[in-house]
Amino acid sequence: MNRYLIALDLDGTTLNADGQLSAGTIAVLQAAQAAGHLVVIATGRPDAISEQFYDALKLQGPMINFNGALIHMPHRHWQYEKEVTIPIPVALSLRQLKQAFAFKVMVAEGKRLLVADRPYANIPFLPDRLHPDALLDEQGLRQAPISVTMFMEAKIFKPVARQVAALYPHLAAKTWGAWSGEYTALEVTSRNTSKSRALAYVAGCYGIDQSHIIAFGDDMNDLDMLQFAGHGVAMKNARPAILAAADAHTPSDNEHDGVADYLADYLKLA
Repeated sequence: MNRYLIALDLDGTTLNADGQLSAGTIAVLQAAQAAGHLVVIATGRPDAISEQFYDALKLQGPMINFNGALIHMPHRHWQYEKEVTIPIPVALSLRQLKQAFAFKVMVAEGKRLLVADRPYANIPFLPDRLHPDALLDEQGLRQAPISVTMFMEAKIFKPVARQVAALYPHLAAKTWGAWSGEYTALEVTSRNTSKSRALAYVAGCYGIDQSHIIAFGDDMNDLDMLQFAGHGVAMKNARPAILAAADAHTPSDNEHDGVADYLADYLKLA
C-alpha cells in the first residue's frame, strides 16, 4: 500500500461554514487513518483553537500551526517538535505600527501563549480578556512568541502589510481567510516558515516521499503547500489563484464535504 500524508487546511477547507467538522468528514478521515495514511492538520490557527479538531478526528501524528511555525503533537511530548519564534525585543517593537495605524487589538501568541496589548472582548477566534493578568509590554511578554497578530479594519490591511515588509524584511506577514471584514487580521511570523516547509519536515520524519503528499486548501496561505505537495487539491470554493495553481479541485465545497468526497474516491475508501 502507498502510504499518503494528507495535509488539511481548516477554515474554508476541512471545516464547514459554521467552523465545524461534519460527521461525514470525520468518518472519511478516520477511515483514511485506519487504512494507514497520516492525516495532518496544517493551519494558520494557533494551537489553542485547533486542538479540538485534532481530538475530534482522533489524530495520532503531528499538527502544524501558525502557518508552519509550530510543528508538534498536542497533549504529549514529541522528540521532533519544532517551534520558530520571534525574539521578544522584535515582537515588542512591532508596537510602533500603532503610531500610524488604528488596530482593534494586537496579540502575541505561541504555544500556550496569548498576550494582548489591551483588554478586549468579542474578537473572532480569541477568548475574551477583560481583566488580563499581563499585557503585551516589557513586563508582560516573558516568552518569545511565534506570532504577533494585529486585528484591523480591512481597508488598512494592505498598507499595514507593506509597512511590515519595509520595516521587518526578516519577518513574513500573512493572513488566513476566516479573518476578514471588520476584524481582518495580519499575522507576523518569522520569514523562514511556511506550510510547505513544515510539510517537508513532517514527511521527512515519517519517511513519506513528496510525491505521496496530498494537500487541501482554499486560501493564499495554502498556495505554497499545494504547489509543494505531490498532489495539491483546491477546494471548489477556493480563491481563483488557488484553483489555478492546484493539480485538482474538489467536486463540492467545504459546506458539502468537499475534502471527504474527494478523498473517499481518490483513496478508494469504503
